[in-house]
Amino acid sequence: MTHGGPSFLVVEGTNGTGKTTVAAALTEWLGAVAFHFPPEFARFREEAGLDRGMAPTPRLAYYLAGTLHLSSLVDDELAAGRPVVCDRYAAAPLSALEADGALPPGELEAWMAMVRPHLRRPDLTLLLTAEHAVAAERIGWRAGADLTPIESRSVSSPEWYRRRAEALRRHAATTGPVAELDTSALDPEAASRAAWDLVVGALGSDGRHRPR
Repeated sequence: MTHGGPSFLVVEGTNGTGKTTVAAALTEWLGAVAFHFPPEFARFREEAGLDRGMAPTPRLAYYLAGTLHLSSLVDDELAAGRPVVCDRYAAAPLSALEADGALPPGELEAWMAMVRPHLRRPDLTLLLTAEHAVAAERIGWRAGADLTPIESRSVSSPEWYRRRAEALRRHAATTGPVAELDTSALDPEAASRAAWDLVVGALGSDGRHRPR
């Protein structure tokens, strides 16, 4: 990239929009370091049943702590001159909690206002969207009957899915510039190339990592 240093890109979106595929492609083409949430947090999330009934306030606090940890890992890589692609960041947990109606938007923002100054700001967030029917089909094809709680909500409730998509859009915009891509009619390769075009349009490219 040519905007003056290693880039920090975030890929956000509701389940079934192609986040993991697009993040992996961008990681390869940019020669970047890939992050999801820290593995220690992912293990805790499963063992503690974070999305399966934990009270809203501690659930939010744990997610924000995981995001702060992720931000510090990103800082280390950027300081070493390595670009970073994150598959999800702060907007992901905030949007799920808001879609659940677990905490009102004002309370979520009050928590985020304390955390935001300590988070690394992405150079660009790619927000992937898709029609609910398309996303639900993708989730079912990928996960079969073994759905996570959030995947299950995404498939079973178009209204929950819509609320989360709207919350994602709003929360992502508070941490930096956003470029939106509708993947409903795109196969994985086309979605990845369209995402690359958005990154190049926003941040530029020296051409060394152009997809073939």
